[in-house]
Amino acid sequence: MSELVESLLTPRGVALVGASADPSKNTGRPQRFLATHGYKGKIYPVNPSRDEVQGLKAYKSVADIDGPCDQAFIMVPADYVIDAVKDCGKVGIKVATIYSDGFAETGPEGQAKQEELLSVAAEAGVRILGPNSMGVICPASQLTLSVNAVLEMENVPVGRMGLVSQSGTILGTLLSRGAARGIGFSRMLSVGNEADVGVGELVDVLVDDPETDAILLFLEALRDAPVLAKAARRAFDAGKPVMAYKLGRSKAGQAVALSHSGALAGEDKAVDAFFKANGIVRIETLETLFEMPPLLMGQKPPKGCRVGVMTTTGGGASTVVDRLGAAGLDVIPAPEAVHERLKDFNLTIGRGPLIDLTMAGTREGVYGAALETLLESDACDAVVCVVGSSAQFHPELAVAPIVEVGGKASKPVCAFMVPQADASLRLLADAGIAAFRTPEACADAMRAFFQWKAPVTGEIRSISADGKAVIPKDEAESLAIFAALGVPVAPHAVIGSADDDHGLTYPLAVKALSADLPHKTEAGAVKLGIGSDVELAGAIDQIRNNVQQLKPDLKLDRFLVEEMVKGVGEVLVGFRLDPQVGPVVVLSPGGILAEVYQDSAIRMAPVTIDDARAMIDEVKGLAPLRGYRNLPKGDLKALADAIVKISSLAETVNPPLDAEINPMIVGGEGKGVFAVDGLVIAAE
Repeated sequence: MSELVESLLTPRGVALVGASADPSKNTGRPQRFLATHGYKGKIYPVNPSRDEVQGLKAYKSVADIDGPCDQAFIMVPADYVIDAVKDCGKVGIKVATIYSDGFAETGPEGQAKQEELLSVAAEAGVRILGPNSMGVICPASQLTLSVNAVLEMENVPVGRMGLVSQSGTILGTLLSRGAARGIGFSRMLSVGNEADVGVGELVDVLVDDPETDAILLFLEALRDAPVLAKAARRAFDAGKPVMAYKLGRSKAGQAVALSHSGALAGEDKAVDAFFKANGIVRIETLETLFEMPPLLMGQKPPKGCRVGVMTTTGGGASTVVDRLGAAGLDVIPAPEAVHERLKDFNLTIGRGPLIDLTMAGTREGVYGAALETLLESDACDAVVCVVGSSAQFHPELAVAPIVEVGGKASKPVCAFMVPQADASLRLLADAGIAAFRTPEACADAMRAFFQWKAPVTGEIRSISADGKAVIPKDEAESLAIFAALGVPVAPHAVIGSADDDHGLTYPLAVKALSADLPHKTEAGAVKLGIGSDVELAGAIDQIRNNVQQLKPDLKLDRFLVEEMVKGVGEVLVGFRLDPQVGPVVVLSPGGILAEVYQDSAIRMAPVTIDDARAMIDEVKGLAPLRGYRNLPKGDLKALADAIVKISSLAETVNPPLDAEINPMIVGGEGKGVFAVDGLVIAAE
């Protein structure tokens, strides 16, 4: 194992900097927790005002430590942290986990202090976890280096799941909820501000950790997406599924992330695209995060989306089936082989979407036989087992068969217990079968499983917009950039007045041409349907007047005239450097309402032609172009080709911050597409 892995997860000794003699205080808890939960390494309390702390020799400073020590847990006020890190370097401590706050999360002054800390740590040869970190809990090595009060529990269960969290309190939340169900963790790591060691590097650590089989992430924002992408791909290749619960679905969630850790969130759909591109499974409910992993362990992304639901309670199962259907999964009726097998028990069941064994399913042998036959069938890709009241009082009747048959199945099997059935949940957890306490978490897990994809092929580029100058291009320059990519552009010309020879065929559109007018419609700087030279002159005069009222200082002496291109629909196709994940390509219905409906498909750029086709299928508002209700189909082949070409901006030496065509006119089948209105914001 690497030096970082050993120092972080299995340190020979730990220094508690700022350790309190009062075991009830936050700064006194780590020492007490380490003793209580059996940490076998050396413990070095550091407190300059005491000779002894909680029965152990105290050290005046970290520099005085005279034994093997690999990690320091720093709990002193922010102004004293840098000196402590310097001392860590003097005695060979390789990792400093910093509980102290008062750094980047507090604003510019704290950010400057954090940058100074990083510089000092680099010079001292010390890696930093935090600041603002709740610490490290590693049940697999009895390391409880945290102030989290959850460690007051008598026993910390050990499991095969590793957690990396940007929220320290989530460590306690998941540890306590999992313990109540017999579910344990191998490692639990709180990253805080990610000043140095970040989420991606910790995923890499867990990929190499022999005690971890699945990696869970609780995220507020993505700070170094390329590092996480590479680590997630390594995890996928190693057979260790990566699951993520991420805040930021709403503006409120993004604001919480910013205020809590200083992290800036981009568009959430871009994060979805990033996760899918790198084989990361995104879930929607917190309980799913620790309940779902057995469903993924040992599995590969599925090819179908057919789910068989077996139940001993029709009503309870319907709560899951309803949500599975809403998630777009195909809930299948019992295959004929199941009907034939049940005849051995003189049983007949209905032909609906539920494989309903109510009343009969608790008879000896019935549930196991039906489940075994269902799993052998080619008609389904996964099975959900729903158990009613017998789960609470007689787990041997329906739960035991799930353990026996599901535990050796090649297809994924999970279970939902309708009543509160703690004993059954523990039984299933011990057998490595995903078991759920709520229908919402069960359906969320199945949705996420069937949306799981292998990482896309291709190079992971580190492209950021940070620190780059923003240079808007005018529309003629923007259209030239798209044309250079091979994207068809409507015939157009640049003129200074109506007297200039433009060589175009009426009717025309005329637009003010200035990089200072990126949104011309709102400025009254666009006129459509111009049918003659006289109308062109009048339109130019009107545009001049409109722009002068809005921007009196803007000198307007150039205009773009463009042939009016007809088609069967309009789309928006764009490229963007997302602040979290990097280059993405976007497709949505075109026109002025593109942002209103939030109906879009986003992928990491560049994309393949198959990706582009999938994007077209995903956008609901493009149903007319797909031939909905016998409407004339659009040239989807040409549209997909244009999406691929625009996404190739990600491969250029200096990609733009934004590049958008809105609208792109989509002609009928075989008629092609044309960029009509383009906007490029360059970055230099």
